[in-house]
Amino acid sequence: MVKLSTNSYIDALNDVLKSRFPANTFSLNGYQECSTCMQFMDGNWVIFDGERGNRYDEIYCDTILQACLAFIRRMTHRKDDISAMENELNENISAEKIA
Repeated sequence: MVKLSTNSYIDALNDVLKSRFPANTFSLNGYQECSTCMQFMDGNWVIFDGERGNRYDEIYCDTILQACLAFIRRMTHRKDDISAMENELNENISAEKIA
């Protein structure tokens, strides 16, 4: 089994998000003002909303895959959108494994 790098997961998630959301609404590499953010801290992935220099509504994830899925759910609550984005993420990850 091929193990993907963290950057492969982040790149796959970025591809899913950038076709649906403005770039200033999310950050996959730390705090960004008025955005949903993801950051690796103290051995965990943290998903949070960045606002006024603070982090709100933090979700802690053990793996990068859990963090990617949690990030998708933070960006939308529509079941059809979540399903479509999760499927696209899985396709992007599978394509990375083959490449």
